[in-house]
Formats: sequence, C-alpha cells, structure tokens
Amino acid sequence: MNLTVNPSMNSTMNPSMNSPLNPSLPSAGYSGPGHQPAVRLAFALLLALGLAACAGTSESGPEGAEGSGEGPEGPEGGSGEGREGSEGAGSGDGGEGAQYDLTHTYDMVESNGARLVLRYDAANERFTGTVTNTTGATLTDVRVEIHLGPNRSETNEIGPTPWRDLAPGEIMLVSLGAAGRNFSRYGVHVESGPQDDPNTLADPVSSSFAPPLGPWAVMGGVELGLENQGHGLEVWYTRQGNAWTPHLSPNPAPEHQPTGAATWTGEWVGYQGTDPMIDTGAARVTVTLGTGAPEAALTLDDVPTLGTLQWDAMPVTGGRFSGTATANAQRYDATGQFGGTGQAGVAGYATGPDFRSVFYGEKP
Repeated sequence: MNLTVNPSMNSTMNPSMNSPLNPSLPSAGYSGPGHQPAVRLAFALLLALGLAACAGTSESGPEGAEGSGEGPEGPEGGSGEGREGSEGAGSGDGGEGAQYDLTHTYDMVESNGARLVLRYDAANERFTGTVTNTTGATLTDVRVEIHLGPNRSETNEIGPTPWRDLAPGEIMLVSLGAAGRNFSRYGVHVESGPQDDPNTLADPVSSSFAPPLGPWAVMGGVELGLENQGHGLEVWYTRQGNAWTPHLSPNPAPEHQPTGAATWTGEWVGYQGTDPMIDTGAARVTVTLGTGAPEAALTLDDVPTLGTLQWDAMPVTGGRFSGTATANAQRYDATGQFGGTGQAGVAGYATGPDFRSVFYGEKP
C-alpha cells in the first residue's frame, strides 16, 4: 500500500484545533493536563487505520505465495510437481522429471527405498545398472522405466523391466535396450507395488536378473558382478569407455586350494554383443585330482550363438585357475577362484569377442 499526503491538508488537522497534533503548537515537552492521553489515543487510531489499510491490500501476497505446490525446477527443466513415479501403490518418484546427459551416471535412492545405479552404454546402445532394496521389507514387483529426451513423451519410453520382488538388501541387474531410438538425454525411475494397469507387459528389450542361490547376490554399483560374502568371493567388471576390465577376489592362497574331487554347480550371467538382454545359463566347475596339481574344468551352457562353452584341464594353484577355449574359431578366456570354508564356493569370469560374463557355483 502507498500512503500519500494531500498537500492541501495541514497534517490532516485544522490549525485552529487546540491539539498536540497541531503543528502550530510546540510538541516537545508539552504536558498540559489531559493532553498526553489524547496524544496516545490519536497516534493509536492513526496506526490502526494504517495497518488495516495495508492488510486489506495484501491478502494474497505475491503471486504464487499461497502454496501453489510447484517446486523448483530440477536439472534441465525437471519440475518439482508430482512425478510419474507415483504411478501404482508404493512406487518410487525417482529422477524421471529431470533429464541427464548420456555420460551421466544416475545414482539415487527412490522414495520407495530402491537405490538405482544406471549408466548408458553407447557402444551397445543400452542402459545397464543395478537396483538395490535399501529397506527392511520386501519390495514387490520392482521395475525400471526410462524416459528418453530431450522431448519426453509416452512414445519415447523404454521399459518397464520384468517385475521382480526384492528382499531387504537384495540387488538385481537391469538392462534396457535403446537401439534405433533418437535421444540425447534421459530420465529414469524405479517403481514397485501393483501397477495401475495389470495388463501392462514388460518391455521385450529389457531384462533383470538376481541369483536364485541363497547368499549369492548381484554386486551393486558395478557394470556386472556377483558376490558371496560368506565365502568372501567377489567377481565384477569395471568399464572405461568401451573397455571392460574383470576383477576377482580373493587372491590365490593355500587355504583356497581344493583338496577333493567335486563338481560346483551354479549359474553364469552376462552380455553377448549388442543384445540388450541379460543372458544366463547353467555353470559347472568340476575338479579332478591326479598325480600333480588339481585340475578344473568349466562349462557354461546356453551361451547365445555358441551353445556350450567348455574349458578343460586348467591347473589349480592357491584356488585360482585360468585357461582358454575356442568356439567358432574365436578365443574365449576364463578365470576362477575357490573360496569359503572347505572351498565351498567358486566364482569367476569368462570373456571373448563381444562376450562378458561372470559365474558362480556351490559344492554339494
């Protein structure tokens, strides 16, 4: 409110009035009988009128100050308004309202407690990553959706991945293909709980994976990895550009050396070429004893385009073995490590042209 004074008014009072507000009378030190209460009353009335006038002109305040609910914009125009991740009971809000560069690694815990780590693999035109249940309860029907940008629309989405329940602390691998799509940015979110539309199908170029064998688990935050904390075994890949580097732990040591013949059975998981699907199959490591060092044979079943891959007669030292195999005139390398009490577990990796995998097994 703007308060103005009419110049024709002498402080709004008649000069002939015998009042302390009359400028013709000295005010400093004035203490005539009955005048101080009058001064206080006059000022109080003037102040009350001014406050009432100001309140009457500012009921709504600045535009949008009445709690419009619109949050600040996220990266590249992401809005703080309700996100699409709220679809379905218990779904996460995620970061799909934001749009990220294709070189950006997404790493966020959604409101439903699912932590998603996702990267774009430009060479193979797919998004790969992991989802971890960070809560103390099972998350049901967990799935991932990606919104391609910069212009978001329902026709420019990939996913959802196949639904999977995640126990507390459980991790699953996810992969979503983006071949043939025109985009320069992406947004993503994790949903859980029942869908609004029960007829919604998983995207045929998306997949997810979690090991079925007890303590074996997907490693979070890496391109591809498995671990068994009870056995102290870990196998994983790191990626720099198009170069994938395998890692295996623990280091060879005498206590990891198998002392008896047996077959460890489990599973392998990995990627073949530019196929966005996560490939899996049965894995077996068979140890035989001879006059020299124990030898290990590794078999991976149902490898796309190859069928069965077999590595034979690999010497085992300190629980570590490695060797090569040939399929379709191509070389494939494998390395494995035994670990755990009584060498109860084995883990390793197998690589070849456009093939990256990890495997694990348990002794009966």
